[in-house]
Amino acid sequence: MKAPLSVLTFALFVPLAVAHGPTPQKIDESVVIAAPPAAVWAVVGDFAGIAKWNPAIKASSADRGNEAGSTRTLTLPTGTVTEQLDDYDAAAMSMNYRSGNADPAVLPVSSYSGRLTVKAEGSGSKLVWQARGYRADTGNDPAAGMDDESAVKALRALMRPGLDAVRTQIEASAKP
Repeated sequence: MKAPLSVLTFALFVPLAVAHGPTPQKIDESVVIAAPPAAVWAVVGDFAGIAKWNPAIKASSADRGNEAGSTRTLTLPTGTVTEQLDDYDAAAMSMNYRSGNADPAVLPVSSYSGRLTVKAEGSGSKLVWQARGYRADTGNDPAAGMDDESAVKALRALMRPGLDAVRTQIEASAKP
């Protein structure tokens, strides 16, 4: 009787291992800035103002500013994306947001969340931007351009230019 039971167990669990669907992709980016945390937060802490410091975003607006539940619209070169502010903590210099219905023609993700945090780092600051996202095609065999790699590449293309630009902007304004 042991052989048939082990065969049955194998038959039940193998399909679960093969047909799992998408997993969240993790993108963690950061930059060290030669400025106090409060100076960095003064630039990046405005939920509506991301287009002021991120060159990957053409325009941005939010319906309720930094209030939890505020909806932000980002205008990208390929179209618009909306995000909702879940948590905003000015004292901790941190905000969390998400987008649940991105248009794959604009951004090849089905959904994503982000967290922006400023922390002290030596005599300056560390700006940390984390994102977690799911590819646009959530089937087991995603179409080209809508797979995990494309989702990571697209989210990183939004994040990295912003981090580099905000560092340049803040450090240039601090020079005499």
